[in-house]
Amino acid sequence: MPQGNALGPLLFLVYINDIWRNVDSSIRLFADDSTIYRKITNKNDIEKLQKDLDTLGEWAVENGIRINPVKSKEIRFTRAQAKNPLGYSLSAQKILEANSCKYFGIILRSDLNWVDQVIHTRTL
Repeated sequence: MPQGNALGPLLFLVYINDIWRNVDSSIRLFADDSTIYRKITNKNDIEKLQKDLDTLGEWAVENGIRINPVKSKEIRFTRAQAKNPLGYSLSAQKILEANSCKYFGIILRSDLNWVDQVIHTRTL
């Protein structure tokens, strides 16, 4: 499909519509972006999320889609002091931990503070 055509996004979504199969964590899809997340309460939850990332990596290979781990971010949302890095990986490449991320145009910080979003909104 040529870039910029009307059918491209729809056909892409149809193509990746089964990405959620065999994944226990929550996953959200929007155009060519996806977000996978899970509430982490113990080490077992960390292992489950890594297993789901491995499953997504295998799905991508099977379907001829390249997921760029460099554009992926690991972010932990908590007000508690983070003790250890989680160390997730995708397709054998480490996902870098971030303090904030943009989700649908909203800046989300790992410490649940809205200061970055407020500053961004004021500069618009």
